[in-house]
Amino acid sequence: MSQTSYPPISVFIITLNEAAHLDEVLCSVRGVDEIVVVDSGSTDATLDIASKHGARIIHNDWPGYPQQKAFAISQCSHNWIINLDGDEVMPAGGLERIRERIAKGDINGIWLHHDDIFMGESLRYARHHKYRRVYRKDRCHMDTSVLVHEHIQVQEPTAYLPIYLKHYGYDSAHGYMDKLNKYSQLKAEQRQQQGRPCSLPRLLVIFPLMFLKFYLGRRMIWSGWRGFIKANIDAFHFFLTEAKLYEMAYRARANTKAQANARQ
Repeated sequence: MSQTSYPPISVFIITLNEAAHLDEVLCSVRGVDEIVVVDSGSTDATLDIASKHGARIIHNDWPGYPQQKAFAISQCSHNWIINLDGDEVMPAGGLERIRERIAKGDINGIWLHHDDIFMGESLRYARHHKYRRVYRKDRCHMDTSVLVHEHIQVQEPTAYLPIYLKHYGYDSAHGYMDKLNKYSQLKAEQRQQQGRPCSLPRLLVIFPLMFLKFYLGRRMIWSGWRGFIKANIDAFHFFLTEAKLYEMAYRARANTKAQANARQ
């Protein structure tokens, strides 16, 4: 089958100051039919880099993770979409393999893997997550009811390709902790909205259980001290979510008590 018969593909990326890796990201999908960059106010070289690669740049004030991705999907011209973050690099040959797979016409989406970079090197021996990163626009739906860890629903059938996106998002301990601090706050607010309060038994055991899950279950033990450190950070993210839920409940009780005392 000739390349000209492949279905056209749009790549979309939501950005905010992604200059550090964006050039490498966009170089990795060179030749794709369309690049859509939805930016929420970058002040670094993000927009210059995107323009250099011929991207269609659209400004949209930040509405939240799932809402921004849903908006980006709506801006894509083609039915087949690849969703990349500004720190995810397609490996050599990855785009061609995706084109060949979707050209068969028997699926609505494709699962890919992350290859997380931590402290400058791959966690190659760890167990990597699969993500829906390729899908048909007319067969997907973004769940906009969540605040974080957005979820794209894709109609079956879907397929898996052993393509590992190089992911810089967890590279430094400092940057990763900053990111997880924000995520834990959004997750705590989401759980509060869903009526799921802090569980004291969960607060007590969540850190050691999640550490074992990441360190042993996800095989970070095979990445030496880097794996040990990342497993601790990942476990702390879950503990911090519970701690913030506890704080919300504690402050609410304190305010209620103060108001009751003021009325006496």
